[in-house]
Amino acid sequence: MKELVIEKDKVVHNIQVIQKKAQGASLIAVLKANAYGLGLCQMAEVLREQGVKRFGVTEPVDAVQLRNAGFMEEEIIMLRSTSVEEEIRQIITSTATAAIGSYDAAVALNGLAEKEGIVLDVHLEIDTGMGRYGFEPSELERILSVFRFMGNLNVTGVFTHFPSAFCSRKATRAQYDRLLDVAAKIREAGFDPGMLHAANSAALFYCDLPPLDGVRIGSALSGRTTAKGETGLQKTGRLESQVAEVRWLPAGHGVGYGPAYVTKRPTKIAVIPVGYCDGVMVEKARDTFRFQDTLRYCLSDCAKWFRRKRFYVTVNGRRVRMLGHVGLNHTTVDVTEIECQPGAKAVFEVSPMFVPAEIPRRYIE
Repeated sequence: MKELVIEKDKVVHNIQVIQKKAQGASLIAVLKANAYGLGLCQMAEVLREQGVKRFGVTEPVDAVQLRNAGFMEEEIIMLRSTSVEEEIRQIITSTATAAIGSYDAAVALNGLAEKEGIVLDVHLEIDTGMGRYGFEPSELERILSVFRFMGNLNVTGVFTHFPSAFCSRKATRAQYDRLLDVAAKIREAGFDPGMLHAANSAALFYCDLPPLDGVRIGSALSGRTTAKGETGLQKTGRLESQVAEVRWLPAGHGVGYGPAYVTKRPTKIAVIPVGYCDGVMVEKARDTFRFQDTLRYCLSDCAKWFRRKRFYVTVNGRRVRMLGHVGLNHTTVDVTEIECQPGAKAVFEVSPMFVPAEIPRRYIE
């Protein structure tokens, strides 16, 4: 038995903290990646109960799933541009608000909307520094062409995305200003840019930007954000399982691969059938090795070594130490000092985002 347990009251608390911090801006709850691991439709239901009426997704199939689950009144906003016909058809089917980040995407969306005899609501994405999707601010004529020449597209918003909100207020403010400049030029040309939105979780809690019309919040719903300082959020999401085996190992016995741990005395161990395939001890891989990145990695690892950093699991309500490497689907812990039998409850602190979707999510009051 494995399940991710989510405390609903903590999610509700986080929604209230976010809404207060947003200062009246509309909350666009970002539900990408299975709602950051909290369960797409389950999280959407909690948000609906709290009066949240806008959801953001990156995959058209998620929009379809939400509609099929009965979320018919909420606005679903796509947060990435696409020129792929199959994806555009899913956007149309789900009556989602499409994102347009290029002239090609605009042409593709307008063409299919014209074939279907509909007018499709869209938000224009402006690339102010992220470098993924979006019109460059200098592409004003291409931006305005959507308003002037694409009669089957109805622009209801303009947005951008902040890559440095967790670490640089200055860079983020510069992006914010570029977005406002593009919006001002759209108005000068006689068009309405609609809803302006930019702030992600880190920007909302760290950058202190003047509020726009909307904020896009995802990870903060689970109480997690890369923003520095106190946020008032409460973390939720714990992985629960059971002890499968309990046994004694003699002194000098290896534990796990390597072995990374060798017992120093007779040790009672418990084996829990949960590992990194379930999201335990999983983190984003290091993917850049600039000098400053490599130095930061080295300093961080050295600090952990000096502190003799250890990792723990809760078994029968007691904190016990992990021994050796976490395996693909097994974790070994030291239960020498506690009462422990097979079937004992084991609880792991994990990031819900890394827990596979096939593991059930259970919301508790």
